[in-house]
Amino acid sequence: MKTKIVIFFIISLLIFNSTFLFSSGRQEAEIEPEQHYKFYVVTHGGISDPFWGVVKKGAKDAGTLFDCDVIYLGPETFSIQKLVDMVETAIAGKPDGLVVTITDVQALDKPLRAAIDAGIPVIAINVPDSRESSKKIPYLAYVGVDDYMVGIKAANRMLDEFELRKPERAVILVHEVGHAGLEARARGIIQVFVEHGISIEKLAGSPNASENYQVMDAYLIKHPETDAIFTFGPLGADPVINLIEDKNLTEKVKLGGVDLSISMIKAIRDGDMVFTVDQQQYLQGYLPIGFLVLYNKYGMIPTGDITTGPSIVDKSNIDSVADMVNKRFR
Repeated sequence: MKTKIVIFFIISLLIFNSTFLFSSGRQEAEIEPEQHYKFYVVTHGGISDPFWGVVKKGAKDAGTLFDCDVIYLGPETFSIQKLVDMVETAIAGKPDGLVVTITDVQALDKPLRAAIDAGIPVIAINVPDSRESSKKIPYLAYVGVDDYMVGIKAANRMLDEFELRKPERAVILVHEVGHAGLEARARGIIQVFVEHGISIEKLAGSPNASENYQVMDAYLIKHPETDAIFTFGPLGADPVINLIEDKNLTEKVKLGGVDLSISMIKAIRDGDMVFTVDQQQYLQGYLPIGFLVLYNKYGMIPTGDITTGPSIVDKSNIDSVADMVNKRFR
């Protein structure tokens, strides 16, 4: 928390005050002409997903604070091709910076390298290029979480819920197939459960809530012994919450999620969802805009990854985050 406060303080201090040079014990003010920057934020998230509404709010709030234009692009539904097309549109706009989710590294490698070669600074959010450094796209910084560790944390929290016994069978609903970050989460969960000798399966869903309801319903009919379910966002969690309520499965099935929404907050309070993993997505929209302003003005940028999670939210701390979810800050 202290690190984040320091970051916010530094950004505000550097951008909204003149630059002061200290030499020979004297303080001299250097007046710089105002420059209005334009940044694109391009994500894979569809407009129907409340998660991305919070990211967009963060980016727009930062744009207002730092007096720059922030153009947010996202597809109506999850599509790697549309993501690539939007990245190319952003590059053609010749912005002063580009913020992007690297949801499919093979598809985005070429256009992002072209942007960087053209002198456009790039910051990755939410999903990084997880390849080794020699192959990685040379973006300036990454703001988000390690999705593999999200999976590890979610799996261990689920096992804690079962206390002295193990789950009989677990299933992971992946609502955006081909999303590198969701696949990394699934790998983390599967690793932990396999190590504990628990049967677990990955189930292909879609960004459509009704389809996810039907897919999970059919799975539970086929595998009635299933007692642990993982979802990776509101588009996966909401239909499963509805299914648990419709079929009176609250006492039989334990549901764990990722990210936060108003419906997920209610489900945790009602006992239909055990926990979720928060990644503070407002910061994923907000921080890169401040960083890009600093980079354009002063050539300054943080080194390494700026992590915004993961952290567990359950009944023990739900009240501390609920208000921020209602206000669309989480």
